[in-house]
Amino acid sequence: RLHRHRYVVVPDWLTRAQTGRLQADAVAVDADSGFESAVGSVNFGTARVDTDVRRSRQCSIYPPPRNAAGSVTERDGLVSAVNGLRRELEAAALPALPRLAPFETELNYLLYPIGGHYKRHLDQPRGNSGWQRQGRRAADGGSISGGSLRRVVSFILYLNDEWEDADGGALRIFPARRREAGEGAEGEEAAVSAAVSAGSAA
Repeated sequence: RLHRHRYVVVPDWLTRAQTGRLQADAVAVDADSGFESAVGSVNFGTARVDTDVRRSRQCSIYPPPRNAAGSVTERDGLVSAVNGLRRELEAAALPALPRLAPFETELNYLLYPIGGHYKRHLDQPRGNSGWQRQGRRAADGGSISGGSLRRVVSFILYLNDEWEDADGGALRIFPARRREAGEGAEGEEAAVSAAVSAGSAA
């Protein structure tokens, strides 16, 4: 399915017990170093908090938070599982999927309150705002290598308990629209809704 549709949903990617422990860790790390989620790009100076677009909190898993926050063991287990998934994707030789850099993985906990949301958006924008420069910032003397990296795989793992369709908040995926000459926006086709039960990965 990933080959044909460019997305896949895997129910029970983790057990209920594992998701429960990660949920507890997310709450602990948020209390230690969580912050309001932003929209825009940090690299291009456009990052800002806009709760009309995005209302959630987040905290980093990798790069890691302080060892004193939550459970290092649970986070290490998750990072190992994600790295295993990365190796499986590389072994599958999916078309147009470049080598996935093992040390460029970014993982975050996202905590959505009741009424929280993230409106429709391009998970990886086209153009320069979709790239992350390597090396030093311009303020620190400029880039060392002149290179840049781009996210090529997005991964979501749901930790919420006892979710039902009536609760709302399902993941909606908008396939990229075929680009005609001179036409712009992506994702104008019908959205696909994916269940977000605990332990599911997309």
